[in-house]
Amino acid sequence: MTPLPEEIRLAEILRSCAPLGIAFSGGADSTALAVFAAEHLKPGEVLLIHVSTPLVPGREGALVREIAEAWSIPLKIVHVDVLADPSVRANDSMRCYHCKKLLMTESLRALREAGFATLCDGANTDDNSDWRPGMKAAAELGVRHPFLEAGLGKRRIRLIARRLGIAGWMMPPSACAASRFPCGTPLNEKEIERVVKAERLLAERFHVPDVRVRCLAGRNASIEVKGIQLRRILRLEPEIRKHLLTLGFHAVTIDPGGYRRGAMNRVPPQDAAGAADHPEPDS
Repeated sequence: MTPLPEEIRLAEILRSCAPLGIAFSGGADSTALAVFAAEHLKPGEVLLIHVSTPLVPGREGALVREIAEAWSIPLKIVHVDVLADPSVRANDSMRCYHCKKLLMTESLRALREAGFATLCDGANTDDNSDWRPGMKAAAELGVRHPFLEAGLGKRRIRLIARRLGIAGWMMPPSACAASRFPCGTPLNEKEIERVVKAERLLAERFHVPDVRVRCLAGRNASIEVKGIQLRRILRLEPEIRKHLLTLGFHAVTIDPGGYRRGAMNRVPPQDAAGAADHPEPDS
């Protein structure tokens, strides 16, 4: 298969910083980067670092193991209780900065213990459109963004993933669970678990794979889905409400505006000028 110009460019960038570690969530972007790196670098030049935290929704722990095993890429899992950090738990406008700084610091420590120096992640050009303070933490720690450096956005990354034969090349994004809570709402593990269970129920029982359950004031759930699913989910609203109320929500609504990336982000006026330079995880 003839390589695309962007694949050639990406391979050159990866070779320039090999051997390297990849911050690996198991999502579409980090999976594409991991498999591409393993295909274009020498054996032993790629190590996946997955950070397990209370803010990771779904079955990501099992998923990252499955992907690493399927593609024979070494994997190291690091456990970090980010909610033990008051600056993360407060969930203010810079929560992602504090969280990413903590996660990447621990990732770099594990990486260097394994004899690697450079940490890369799956950030790409699409990430410049949202408020992402986590990128500031990455810059301070010297994390590389190969997709961003190669000028690649999600559409081209999906194309590369498809060409690599990655089965989940169209998997929906899986955002940090903190993004389900309004900025300024303190985080706690019990409420996070409730939201994660609600999204898993909607995905598994009602077959809605790309969904956000926002936990608003008074433990009210607001469900966001992509436009293509909205009409169907509105028909199922009574049954969905019944199931989510049993999880402990006090009220359940379906947002007629549908899924909006970064819906819980509230950028203060004094921070707005830096928003493009300090982007936050897909939410």
